[in-house]
Amino acid sequence: MSWIAHNNIPHHASVDMFDLLRSKALFGDSLREIQALQNSISRFGLLTPVIAIRRAGRLIVVDGRKRLTALKRMAFDGKLPRSLSQVPFLLINDLSQADRRAPRLVANADLFALVQRRWKNGQDLDALATDLNVSRQCVRDILLLDRLAPSVRNAFFDRTIDFAQARAFAAVPDQAEQLRRFRHLGPTALPDQILQWDEAARQRSRIAA
Repeated sequence: MSWIAHNNIPHHASVDMFDLLRSKALFGDSLREIQALQNSISRFGLLTPVIAIRRAGRLIVVDGRKRLTALKRMAFDGKLPRSLSQVPFLLINDLSQADRRAPRLVANADLFALVQRRWKNGQDLDALATDLNVSRQCVRDILLLDRLAPSVRNAFFDRTIDFAQARAFAAVPDQAEQLRRFRHLGPTALPDQILQWDEAARQRSRIAA
């Protein structure tokens, strides 16, 4: 995780002080991945601190959800190493301003679901920006992602495309057109290419004619 400054000194807290943005049922590949993490932690310890925000006396994990899930399962089974009775973590507030970009710190699907849910429950832009430690414009951009065609949104969720690309696709009003551009341009297209593709395609058609 190169975005974490090397001179950050982790805090420590017991595993029961941490919560997740969204719980998720574990089965199949997800469960096997968590079990592999448990085995790795048992052998080597926790090599990377989790990233959290502090809210209402609790620590909300925004990066390291699988690591925390593995730690909680180990604690429940009585197998948590004594060296991890206090879990190392970094607070977002301890990171540099450049490292506070929520789309890099929070799983994209969780971020989108969290903002949409709170917005629909009446939380305003200022409150959302404060809770997530991002700008009001960032919250607006996240809300606009609701305009994405489902396939394009899934590409954002699994990080096939980044936040800037997702914003560019969301700026195209018609979802069918979004899909057309996504299929033609692929996941490496720059935001300007996404926005200007239709006009460029028309010009190529005129030249070919």
